[in-house]
Amino acid sequence: MSEVLLKVEHLSAAYGGIRALDDISLQVREGEIVAVLGANGAGKSTLLKCLSSEKKPAAGSILFGGKPLPAKPYNVVESGMVIVPEGRQIFYKLSVYDNLQIGCSLRKDKAGIRQDLEMVYEMFPRLKERENQYGGLLSGGEQQMLAIARGLMARPRLMMLDEPSLGLAPIIVNQIMEVLKLLNQRGTTILLIEQNAHKALKLCDRAYLMNVGHIVMEGTGQELLANDQLMQAYLGA
Repeated sequence: MSEVLLKVEHLSAAYGGIRALDDISLQVREGEIVAVLGANGAGKSTLLKCLSSEKKPAAGSILFGGKPLPAKPYNVVESGMVIVPEGRQIFYKLSVYDNLQIGCSLRKDKAGIRQDLEMVYEMFPRLKERENQYGGLLSGGEQQMLAIARGLMARPRLMMLDEPSLGLAPIIVNQIMEVLKLLNQRGTTILLIEQNAHKALKLCDRAYLMNVGHIVMEGTGQELLANDQLMQAYLGA
């Protein structure tokens, strides 16, 4: 069995007096695609903020690669964990190339950076075609590809994606899911935060279902997908 790359134990977090996460425990093994599902308000975004050290938990622990999660977000990236944020958050007034360079700004290995740039251009030929174009002039699907490629430029051990299908046409969503499958086959471990339950469950190895700050179910993607009552109750699917 592969190594546990990310281990979250009894994690809780709050905003003022409102508890957004309550005793969350989950793990991601090296080489897996793990999905975290839930409706709006389930606590998915708060979980990601804790995992990226944007928010300090009220209780619990997070281990990455067997070590405590660094306290600063840039140190989290240096340790090998990268987030592709909701809404893509690319730099609209910078070129595609410059956006990609920001993704590897903490790296010093120039030869490796050139190699990875060639890799993402091979994976996303549209980005190569638009290398000198402003990010804000790309389509929504192209911007999502750029956000993923920018994350890859950090050469992560774990890539976390926050709602990558949000606001995209179904055909583009299918393309994004195929890209994630390819990335995983090439060795990238993935934690996928997603509302599109059917797409995520068909893609992932395992999944956790969240509801108002709690994990209410976990299992393989196929196990959760087959549970119609559960899907209807918590996801309206």
